[in-house]
Amino acid sequence: MIETKESSAAAFEQAAHEEVRVLHVLIEDWFNARVPATALDALLSRFGDDFSMVGIAGVRMDKATVAGFFAAMHGRRRGLRIEVDDLACTALPGGACAVRYREDQTEVQGATTRREALALLVAAPGGGLQWQALQETSVGG
Repeated sequence: MIETKESSAAAFEQAAHEEVRVLHVLIEDWFNARVPATALDALLSRFGDDFSMVGIAGVRMDKATVAGFFAAMHGRRRGLRIEVDDLACTALPGGACAVRYREDQTEVQGATTRREALALLVAAPGGGLQWQALQETSVGG
């Protein structure tokens, strides 16, 4: 089969959506301690060295700060469920893309927080995609 520009773009979009879903499964597993604490490096490897994010608290965090947060939160949100949907991808030059998605986090007691997020994913040196930036905004349900 000959790959067309359209099929290549569709495959890239599918890879971006899959990366968003896979990372959130890993994060849910981390918070629930379904993975061992030794899995921290595997989780952090999904983020580029220059990764930064602004979470729903409005605070900018670099990769080292995010790493410290995850290290402290292993198993600390047991029962948490994370669902992502409403994904939309825009391809950018240089093997990058912007992915918008909605994320719901539901605690074991049933309280749910919803956020809209915009992530910048870039081609990773070893293949696949890596997170470069993330902006989250808390929104109503």
